[in-house]
Amino acid sequence: MEHNLAVLIEKMCKALASESRLRILRVLLTGRFSVNELVSILAMGQSRVSRHLKLLYDAGLAEVRREGTWAYYEATANQDNPVAVSLLDLVRSHADGGSDGRQDDSRRLLCLDGRRRQTRAFHDAVASRWSRLRKDLFGNSTLAQHLLAPLQAATVVADLGCGAGELLVELARPDRRVIGVDASPAMIEEARRQISGQSPPAKIELRLGNLEHLPLANAEVDGVLMNMVLHHLAEPVLALEEIRRVLVPGGLLVLCDLTRHDQERMREQYGDLWLGFSEQEIDRFLGQSGFELIQLQHYDAPLAGIMVAEARTAEKES
Repeated sequence: MEHNLAVLIEKMCKALASESRLRILRVLLTGRFSVNELVSILAMGQSRVSRHLKLLYDAGLAEVRREGTWAYYEATANQDNPVAVSLLDLVRSHADGGSDGRQDDSRRLLCLDGRRRQTRAFHDAVASRWSRLRKDLFGNSTLAQHLLAPLQAATVVADLGCGAGELLVELARPDRRVIGVDASPAMIEEARRQISGQSPPAKIELRLGNLEHLPLANAEVDGVLMNMVLHHLAEPVLALEEIRRVLVPGGLLVLCDLTRHDQERMREQYGDLWLGFSEQEIDRFLGQSGFELIQLQHYDAPLAGIMVAEARTAEKES
């Protein structure tokens, strides 16, 4: 056992004994990136990046997630390997990286902006037929009632990634204010048409904005619905951190998204960035963002499984 530990530590030390691999780790500590994205961010050749990634993976300092024919890497260590966890924490605490690190960070942000532009362009293009596309995904599901029921006690609810506004009207009631947010101008216009015929007019406000930088004040809402949105986002954890910011202490998040699947065609048909998530990933994302998972339930749908998670922010300290 001591021999195995010595070999493991030697592998990790070797993996960290390279400025290039440290640069890669600093990027991977911020999220998931494909090899091609890392090539662009680091301004390195693909074979060189791939070689460094293999050493980091073999040392237990990076994990790979298969997304159809794509592969994404991130710096996460198995919790059963406290040495790797400590080493990643050490790299994270020295995340500046000098001039190379600042250039890497600048190119990383450009990469993420590219993801967002791609997603926004897709949704702008399909806004007028988005309701039909969603029906293909959900079928004649009664899922909406499972999403709305946990939010009954909320008086100010934000529907984040509201799309064409299908759920805004169902969320609205006389004693509640509803805020719909979407990054696509075309989707906001579709939502505006959806709610314009309500009589009497519902208390629904529409805001255009990036879900990773929400156009909402701190603690502005006590309930949030995020329905089939997380798999479209460039930085899912950043979006969840923003949700925690805009929720009151003890506020409720109802998060609905796809379970892990391998239907790569959904990238083109529905503009998906991620091919769903596992229960463990959702639990980890919520924990990293300051939420406590209350419950998670699974539902069937025509194209992929769906899960609905309920989570709360911490109550205000007394």
